[in-house]
Amino acid sequence: MTPEQVIVTNLRTVLKGLPVGADISKSEHFSKALSGLERFVPPILGEIYPEWNGGECLDGIIPFIARKSTESEIELFGLCWLMKDQTQTPVHLRIQIFHLRAVISFLECKLGERGEHGMLRMKGGLSEPQQYRRLRALEGRENAIDWVYKVTFGSRNPK
Repeated sequence: MTPEQVIVTNLRTVLKGLPVGADISKSEHFSKALSGLERFVPPILGEIYPEWNGGECLDGIIPFIARKSTESEIELFGLCWLMKDQTQTPVHLRIQIFHLRAVISFLECKLGERGEHGMLRMKGGLSEPQQYRRLRALEGRENAIDWVYKVTFGSRNPK
């Protein structure tokens, strides 16, 4: 299976029967979708940002918020591990899946908070309470973050 097929297949299972707004973070299928995202997002970023072409990779995503935002869409806000230096940086994703085929119909990906000297990177090895303290500080201001990387593709269906 391609990373996109892994994402869509598992998200379809996660979303089935849940009400809009439901937390999806504890689902085994959501964990599998995250694994697909680790492989799917870097080439998408690489289409616009050359440093993602064979340079940087994701090595894990730690969701703080993971919820069903519409019947066929999820929203994820959390931290992601950067493979190159094993640091963490914020990530915000909206992913909408096409109901008839195993494809992502819409993706909005924002990654990395811009700091005074480039992208803010948190050293790995933070305890879970430290990770969540940082995310709580950012919660609710996802759109106010000065994101280093932003990619959107597809058409978003608001329903």
